Formats: sequence, C-alpha cells, structure tokens
Amino acid sequence: MTMKRFEMCALACAAAFAAVAGERVLWPSADAELKAQRDSSIALLPDGSMDVKTGVKDSWPGTRLDFKAGVYDLTPYDSITISVSNTTDRACTVHLSVKGENSQGSGPGGSVALAPHATGEIVAQMRAMPWELDAPLALEGMNGKPVARGGKSAKGGGGFDLARASSFHIFFVQDGSPRGFSVRRVTLSAGGKNAVKTLGAATFLPFVDRFGQFKHDDWPGKMHDEKDLEKARRAEEAWLAAHRESPILGADKWGGWAEGPQLKATGFFRTEKVNGKWWLVDPDGRLFFSHGVDCVRVGGETGIGFREKYFEWVPEKDDPVFGRFLWTNKWPGAHGFYKDPAHLPYACFSFAQANARRKYGEKWRELVRERAHERIRAWGLNTIANWSDSSIYLMDRTPYTLCLGTGGTPRLANSSGWWGALPDPFNPEFEKTFRSRARDAARRMKNDPWCVGVFVDNELSWNKEPRMAEVAEKYFSTIRAVLKDELPNHLYLGCRIAWGTEIIYRAAARHCDVVSVNIYSRRPNRDLPAGAVDKPMINGEFHFGALDRGMFHTGLVATRSQQERAKCYRDYVNACLDHPRYVGTHWFQWQDQPLTGRSDGENYQIGFVTVTDAPYPELVEAARDVAKGMYRRRWGKSETATKTRR
Repeated sequence: MTMKRFEMCALACAAAFAAVAGERVLWPSADAELKAQRDSSIALLPDGSMDVKTGVKDSWPGTRLDFKAGVYDLTPYDSITISVSNTTDRACTVHLSVKGENSQGSGPGGSVALAPHATGEIVAQMRAMPWELDAPLALEGMNGKPVARGGKSAKGGGGFDLARASSFHIFFVQDGSPRGFSVRRVTLSAGGKNAVKTLGAATFLPFVDRFGQFKHDDWPGKMHDEKDLEKARRAEEAWLAAHRESPILGADKWGGWAEGPQLKATGFFRTEKVNGKWWLVDPDGRLFFSHGVDCVRVGGETGIGFREKYFEWVPEKDDPVFGRFLWTNKWPGAHGFYKDPAHLPYACFSFAQANARRKYGEKWRELVRERAHERIRAWGLNTIANWSDSSIYLMDRTPYTLCLGTGGTPRLANSSGWWGALPDPFNPEFEKTFRSRARDAARRMKNDPWCVGVFVDNELSWNKEPRMAEVAEKYFSTIRAVLKDELPNHLYLGCRIAWGTEIIYRAAARHCDVVSVNIYSRRPNRDLPAGAVDKPMINGEFHFGALDRGMFHTGLVATRSQQERAKCYRDYVNACLDHPRYVGTHWFQWQDQPLTGRSDGENYQIGFVTVTDAPYPELVEAARDVAKGMYRRRWGKSETATKTRR
C-alpha cells in the first residue's frame, strides 16, 4: 500500500470512528503521526496498523505519536484508548506516557499486559482527580495534588497542562531482548465525565484536617471526630468476632492447605514442584501459597517542616499525648521536595500513629499488634511481608518474610538508577557487611518456623550496569553463600526485580530458592526466560488505587473506584494462582501513604486501611473472596486433592 493510499484510508477510518458519539481518533488522522523512538523501527502493515520493532540498547524503546501542530488540547476529553497487539511469542507489557511541551513532565499514563500475539487496550484516564483549583497554587512535596483548571500549577512546575500535550510515548521497558508490538488506533473519549469540584485557591489552605484527611470534601468512611473513631472500632470488633476463622478453606495454623496432600514436613518453609506447579510447603508439610501484604505497621509520617500552612492542626512538642509523634528528620528524601538540602532538617508528624492513639488509647501499640493478626486471618491473608514491624511479625501468629539489605556497602560507579547505584559484590566489604547483618538476624530467627524466607535488597538498578552477567553472578552467589551459612533454615527469596534483563533472571534462578519480582501492572506478566534453571517465583509488590475516598494519587496502577480496585485485586491474585511458577503475591501496602506524602513525595491511595485505621471494605471482601478458593483453584479440581494425598 502506498503512503498516499494509506493516508486516504486512514482519514476515512478516522472520520468513521469520529462519528461515534464522544470519540475523536488521533491516529490514524491528519492531526498526528507515529515516529520511531531510539533503537526502534516502524512500518505500516496491510491492515493499516503500525508495526513497531525494538532493539536492546535503549531503556524505553517504542514509538512516539507527535502532534503536527506541536501541541494538542486534551482538556475536552476524559480518557485515552490505544489499541495494541503483541507481535511476538513472549508475553509483554506495553506502556503509555503522555508528555508535555518544554519538558513539562509526564501526564496521563497506563499499560496493558499482553499474552503472545494477543490484542488489548491501554486506557488512561485524563481526569483522575475529582478536584481542581480555580487558580494556580504552589503545593510542594506531593506526587499527586489538586492543580488549576487545565492542569496548571504555580511557578510553572509540578503539574501537567492538559491543554498543551506534545506527544504520546508508547513503549516497552527494556528487558534485554528484541520485542515488537503494533498500534491499531489512538482514540480520545469524552462524555460520561465524572463531576469535578472546583475549589478556591485563596481558601484552600489549610487542606489537611487534624486526622490527616483531606479537609475540603466528604466520602464514605471519613472520620469527623473521636466519636466516629470509637464507632468504627466497635463495629470492626463485632465484625472480627463473627469472622475469627480464616476464609481459606481447609487452612492449617500457618495458612497452608490442611485438606491438601501431605508432603514431607521439615519444620520450616521450603519449596516443591507438585503435579507441574511450584508451591511453598509449610512447616507441617502442607501446600502453601503466600497471600500477603507489605508494611504491616503504623507509620505514615509526613514532613510538616516548610509546609506548616497545609495543616489545620499539629501538636506542640510538649503535648503530653501527641507530642511523641513529632520528630525531626535530618536525612534527605530519595526524591522530591525533601531531597533539597535547603529543606533539611525538617519536622515530621505521624497522623496515623496519632489516630491509633485516639482510637485505641494509651496501650494502642499492643492493641494494634493484636488487631493486625486478627485482621490478616479474617481477611484471608497468611503472610506479613516486607518492611513490617518486627514487634508484630515476631509474635508467632502469622508467617512472615524477613527483609535484609546491602545498603551502606560500596557501590558500582556506573550503575546509577532510581533507588541508587548497584552494590559492588567484588568489594570485600560487601560480603563482610552483609554477613554481619545476616548473623544479627540469625540471633533472633535462625530457628523460627514462622519465617518463610529472606528478601535481600529491592528494585536494584540492574539495567544500568554494563557488566550485568559478571556482577549478577557474584552478587547472587555471595548472598546465597552467606544466607546458607547464617540462616540455613530459611529460603533465599531474591532481590525483588523491577528492572532486569534475561541475564539477571538467569543468575537469580541459579542461586535463589525463589526468584522475586515486583510487578505493577493489571496482571502478573513476567516469567523466567528460556534456558533458566527451573525455580518458583514470588511477586513482592503490586497495588491499585482510586481517588474516590479523599486521596490525591492512585499509585502506580490507577482504577476509577474502590469497586474497580477490588476487581483488579481479585483478577491479579487469581492470575498468580493460575501461573504454575508463582508461589505467592504481596500487596503494597498495609496503610495508605500520607495525604501530603512521605519523604520522597509518594502519597498513594494503596492501603488496606486508611490513615484513620479504617479498612477499605471493598478490598477486604476481594481478599476474602480470593482466599476462599485459592488452594482448590491452584490445585485444580477439588476431588483431585483427595485422590493424591501422600
């Protein structure tokens, strides 16, 4: 097909699509064109779609949709839909990031996980936030925040101007192998728009109430006074009394499958492949799938220094009840407002801890610990995962994972990344320092049967290191040797890979008992590459968020409501249960992040509970629903379990 003929066909198609009420086709159309990103090529296919081939040199290869007028006004529209197909024999995830002019930053975005040769849609919501300001206002230290109409914010930064979008980037995250996808069309949709409340910038401050909630709106579950906290406490206590037993059918004390086959019991957690599927096996020899949650603790401190006007109330230092929840941070954040040395040191306050004190009284810490285990069991969870409070997970009530790190050891100079450079495993201090940490952990839990295993590090910058095979081999082999010396009874659960080539996965599979990944997507979409040692995998982080309960940011995977968030949870965990290699998945995290952001600005609606310790009922029911049938679903037909007991 000649380019002239294709353009005529494209415009005809665009006109037909535009006839659909509320839709505008951006591509194919006369308004925009697709161009290849670095290390990528594009070609028109006979069906009118654009074929995209990517190499292995660039971090985000793919294609770019540019507007012929330079910028495009997206404000009349509610969502972007991009129809894409996977043109390879491997599962993949295709991402979208909308860019603004003059390096303004990223706007709406999304992703879709695709099976080999499957077709799907990336859907990005344009107006995720239900509030806007009537004029620009400088708001610092938050990844998500209300901005003025059109996305404008004060000082020309920190917001995305939907009226001046410059391009759509459609791309892969580099994993070290050539990939391919095709784009069929790019569509903007209007109509059915959620109501957006306009708030006055002049009266917006303060916008945080004394409970750490958004002051200028209301929603189901919002706490208005201490009576609401007491009422919520009594209601949940009644609910927990009626749901003391785990919804996991046939659960043993560990949360494993007592009704399933009897395997070898070693007194500790281990792995085994049974009938073609990998499993964890609990200390009593029963099949175990780790259905867990990260960060089981009451924390949630937020910076109040240099931002005092945001808050309706914070206590004085000498407040006999709440002053203890104030502290001074002398260390910079990883990113954002509090990374600037000009903002150090800065005062912090934990609204979450203050609310726990209000809700449970002087002995709130002891009651919170007890409540955590009661909730986990009643919600159908069975694992306290990474970054949790040791005073909770060492109560011998719920299986847990231990988190160790190599931070503070020498770094490799040319491997900088989002969370810093890679550790240098060739430096003698690497093994020495890590062994000291593992030995210290062993004093408490070397013989603890409740410990599932040990994660070491998190989301390392593997894709920035040119000597990946050599470094990875030394890194994983050294850590394994130390762990098997110091903590021989517990599984080595890997380093929670977020970015990594096939080389990294192969090295991890050689040395880890379980290969761990963090997958922020609608579905778990990673597997070990061909030729890797056959090992189980565990997903260390996933989440979904929505902005219908007073928060400013959805987190890394957005949904439109708590109901959709719950559905995504069910679908994600069930997909892990259906995968023969996955032996668990852990939600990030227990409690919403602070409305005004943690030290690096993250302020995501990603909790099982709110800042006021109120569970999200939709998410709780989703977890319970998944748990009810999780072992029979993973095993297959329920009657098979009885026939194969051994």
